Amino acid sequence: MAWHSVTGPKGSADRTWYGNTSAQALNASINPPASTRPPHLLLPVRDPSASTIIHWINIGKAYVSFYKSGVKAVFANRRLLRDTLASKPESDRRPPPSWKPAHPPPPSYSRADWVLLWRVRHDLVRVPIFALVLLVCGEFTPLIVLAIDGIVPYSCRLPRQIGASMAAAEDRRRASFTRLEIDYPRGVLAEEENVGAARRAARQHVLRSLHLPGAMWDKLGFMPPGMWFIKGQLRMGFLEGDDNLLLQDGALSDLVHEELRIACAERGIGVIGRGDGELRELLGDWLRLTADEDAVAKRKRMTVLLTTRVENWPTTRDFSLPTWHL
Repeated sequence: MAWHSVTGPKGSADRTWYGNTSAQALNASINPPASTRPPHLLLPVRDPSASTIIHWINIGKAYVSFYKSGVKAVFANRRLLRDTLASKPESDRRPPPSWKPAHPPPPSYSRADWVLLWRVRHDLVRVPIFALVLLVCGEFTPLIVLAIDGIVPYSCRLPRQIGASMAAAEDRRRASFTRLEIDYPRGVLAEEENVGAARRAARQHVLRSLHLPGAMWDKLGFMPPGMWFIKGQLRMGFLEGDDNLLLQDGALSDLVHEELRIACAERGIGVIGRGDGELRELLGDWLRLTADEDAVAKRKRMTVLLTTRVENWPTTRDFSLPTWHL
């Protein structure tokens, strides 16, 4: 039986979308293990002599095999994380709690360690529900999970699912910026009379822009109370640590293709239609413009960039900081 590898959407430079290998030489300090990303999805090529039913059964089996590999990777990554932490100095063996991320990360952490920790946490909480869906739905799981993206571990996401999620995030970000600019023509950070309302608007914008809560809340015109502290604060804490470690552990040219796109998307930088060179430049701009030894100033710098369209980001570091932050 012949097989072909599924590639990503337009703009992915003809590489396998989020496959767990890369042609680039790996810098293991800055790139997390390939097992934290989905494996290649290999689908059978239609055999002209085989019936249509047999062909679709083989496709279903290929999807189930893909998902099983992804679930196994979650537990392999957990063991790897456990071994990694055991090798750290005693003071760094207890990872920072997810609800109170460390700033900066423990001294012995590499950027790869930091990302591994967060992806293991992300995936482990999703395995029980996803495994139940896989058990019940079997070969039909791809049809189900496309509608409920949030329950799928990172290592089990299909190429089409990832591409659709990226595109939806960018559409959602554009719509959110339009709405924010209508509500605050002078800029949300210029608001000084009603800072509480402006901060709430900015937080809701960042949640939508980074595609953190489900898009259904946009349709309902409502964001549940506490969503910022459940999802927004965690993303900010992760990014603060990730920024520090990206600056510490190597050049951005060391990031493999897949990790570069993930890092940009996590910061609200659109990746669809952009090549690696442009993405490295934009990620470098983010790191340069947000770098600050003072934690409060760092958060203010991040607030400016997250509430400004990428094409309108400041060009130099001496831009005005707001009186408040996210």
